Amino acid sequence: MTETPYRKWICDACGYIYDEAKGDPDGGLPPGTRYDDMPDDWQCPLCGLRKADLRLLPDAPPPSPVSDVPRRPTAGPGLRRRHFGSAEHLVIVGAGVAGWSVAEAARRRDPALPILLVTACEGAVYAKPSLSTALAHGRDTQSLVDATAGQRAAELGIEVLTRTRVLKIDTTRRRLITARGGISYGRLVLALGARQRRLDMAGDAADAVLRVNDLASYRGLRERLDAGPRQVTLVGAGLIGCELADDLTAGGHAVTLVDPADRPLAALLPADVGGALRERLAAKGVQWRLGSTLAALDHAGERLRATLADGTRFDTDIVLSAAGLLPITEPAARAGLAVQRGIVADRRLRTSVPGVYALGDCAEVEGRCFSYIEPIRRQAEAIAADLAGEDAPFLPLPPLVRVKTPTLPISVCHGHVAAGGAATAWQRIADDHEGMRLEQPDATGPAFILTGSYAQLGGELYRAHLG
Repeated sequence: MTETPYRKWICDACGYIYDEAKGDPDGGLPPGTRYDDMPDDWQCPLCGLRKADLRLLPDAPPPSPVSDVPRRPTAGPGLRRRHFGSAEHLVIVGAGVAGWSVAEAARRRDPALPILLVTACEGAVYAKPSLSTALAHGRDTQSLVDATAGQRAAELGIEVLTRTRVLKIDTTRRRLITARGGISYGRLVLALGARQRRLDMAGDAADAVLRVNDLASYRGLRERLDAGPRQVTLVGAGLIGCELADDLTAGGHAVTLVDPADRPLAALLPADVGGALRERLAAKGVQWRLGSTLAALDHAGERLRATLADGTRFDTDIVLSAAGLLPITEPAARAGLAVQRGIVADRRLRTSVPGVYALGDCAEVEGRCFSYIEPIRRQAEAIAADLAGEDAPFLPLPPLVRVKTPTLPISVCHGHVAAGGAATAWQRIADDHEGMRLEQPDATGPAFILTGSYAQLGGELYRAHLG
């Protein structure tokens, strides 16, 4: 009897993929553990959601032969400039979760569609949220990679050009200009992502601030951290800053967190919940420098000396920026696409130029940028549906946000408030040894804040409200 092939399941909240062949040894599931055999109380190692929140990843149909474009051109001084793509190709620029999700969704619908993915980086497939939890889980950089660009391209039957930076988008000729040659496209998807906001500061070590926003920059950080315990200063107490603070302290490093607000996650959480997170992280050793900003950074022997706007000075080994992200829109703006905060797109993710789509961190739909995994995957499905002539637009729903701080797990969903209305204060439904549960009754759609053990209910409540 032929054994049933192993399947893969994905957590749409964080991008974690449960592969039955690999299991989850750290979570007590040995390789070969089928989804049906997983205990119901199993939790996603990245965000804490449960087995019921995983979604089966459908297999892509066997692709038809497409073109002779090489998947991994070899870089070097002798590389000849040449032409790639064609008027039939779907060309995707960007190899983050947005770009790969479009490739996967488009391939499922059309086995014969020629697809070319172009990226300035190595194109490895990985769950980006895992960058802020890897130390606590004892994972090195290589173990974060689910597949290389070549491996995933072969699985999908697409072409991929790695380490290829797009210099210009010519929408009139439907052509991309790169240092390796021109790339023709029939339809174009921009999955450009976002970049770290640069900090405005003085000092002779201002350029020493690290910015971790991808696998390559995280690899550089780990090389410094793996050499031994460090004093790390994090600038920004938002989502990434708090997650990194929790992860770094779990890895044995001393952490100082600087932010101009009076509490962590001030834009996401009410004062009492933000205060609870502050207390939990302080108990782990996090030093808080709130109500101030980093004004200067100077060299001090083999260390760095930080000077805050309030005059406070202290020495540190590493300064890491977590001060927020800015959508990458410049290539689109130079090409004549409508750009506001992000690249303006409608619910089908069509931009102002026919044949060009945008999604993910770089895109703006109805005045909002959707930067979380779950809405980005739905945007990818909407693009694939539009390419196939289906009517399945993206719905700009409030996202479910998982704050991956094991010291105090938190699930948040801010619902919409009726036009012209003002949101009321959060109502406390529960506050006990299990954690806190707050809701906002006048919101349309899901609106809740869950901490501690209650955070596991986030996916269930989200689905219940959305039907």
